[in-house]
Amino acid sequence: MNGVCDPNEWKPPLIAVIGMGIGTHCLGTLASDWIGASQILAGGARHLELVSGYSGEKLPLKSPLSECLDEIDRASKNKRVAVLCSGDPLFFGIGTTLAERFGKERILVIPNITSIQALCSRARESWDSIETVSFHGREGKAGIDRLTGAIAGGRKVAVLTDPSHSPQWIAAELIKSGLSECRLIVGEDLGASFERVRSFSPSEAAEVVFSPLNVILVKPAERGAASGGSDEPGCIFGFDEDEFERESGMITKMEVRAVVLASLQLGPGQVLWDIGAATGSVSIEAGRIARPDRIFAVEINESRYAKLIKNLNKFGASGVEAFCSRASEAIPAFADPDRVFIGGSGDDLDAILETVSRRLLPGGRVVQTVVLLQTLEKVSAFWKSRGFEFSVVQIQVNRSVRTANDLRLEALNPVFIVSAWRKS
Repeated sequence: MNGVCDPNEWKPPLIAVIGMGIGTHCLGTLASDWIGASQILAGGARHLELVSGYSGEKLPLKSPLSECLDEIDRASKNKRVAVLCSGDPLFFGIGTTLAERFGKERILVIPNITSIQALCSRARESWDSIETVSFHGREGKAGIDRLTGAIAGGRKVAVLTDPSHSPQWIAAELIKSGLSECRLIVGEDLGASFERVRSFSPSEAAEVVFSPLNVILVKPAERGAASGGSDEPGCIFGFDEDEFERESGMITKMEVRAVVLASLQLGPGQVLWDIGAATGSVSIEAGRIARPDRIFAVEINESRYAKLIKNLNKFGASGVEAFCSRASEAIPAFADPDRVFIGGSGDDLDAILETVSRRLLPGGRVVQTVVLLQTLEKVSAFWKSRGFEFSVVQIQVNRSVRTANDLRLEALNPVFIVSAWRKS
């Protein structure tokens, strides 16, 4: 690791990457000394304007960035180059790009306060459990899906906007997703003498024109606020069947669902297929606890599909892409999966298993619920024939039922849970 701390010992090709915080008043002695010791100062036009008294050469960063990086590479071989950026260089900043381009050993990073930290301090909000969504250079759908999924799950989200994804646009998307009871705290021009920090409902924010330099903290509605005092859907995980629109019996029971989600070993950024989704309970809870990149849910029955859509809207699960189709006809268009849950298949099982076995990504897992012994035998034989490891767990649930003066236990149908994964 590079241990240079004294700018007087700075020798090319080391590149200093300096966070400006939210303005020059955030620059401490260390950052100022490194700027003063540099011979070339690279950065965006706004950052370079903030160091008007700098006597060295200035290199504006502009599109395409690759050409600027080539110029920094050439210059830093013989001269001391410092790169300025907003906030902390390694928090959604150019520091990550520079480390990837030049190697970590060649850069020295001087961090600073981020706009998110500044906004949270202004709003007196803790930020130790905040999720961050950045729209800089990213597709709006992916960002808004992450945002709405986190808000629906009861988490606070910091949003880094860009000109195409303004607070007004984000507010409108929240309204479309049924999250009109959340609050947006918008910080504009933080660090400037004319900075503003204001709180809005989505409907209010959708009608306001904000400064282009802004950051947002989105807070979920307090539990029960969206339904006039009920507790829907306040928790993150473990919803009773009654929380979902459903046909009688056509839902993965809560106890089974918990084991299924644990067996899937979900992680953020993954692609999940939910085949035979019915109510969508597995997709909805998977999205709330693991923040996958994409979830594809397919249900062939039109009536159940209609209830699936209602549940997705109720829980704000806009990240779930739902399809009413025969599974074998829908999944060829899906992105390759990291995780697959098969809750129902009918006479489509052979085609589903064959496709899943071919397209499952390295390290992937398949989890299937099975009721019939003949299906269990068929599924187990399939994974064995394809060289997969697999395990079988039987879930026998007994629920208490109230009698006149006591409780008795009533058994639910036993369920087999089959998990399969490639041999390492």
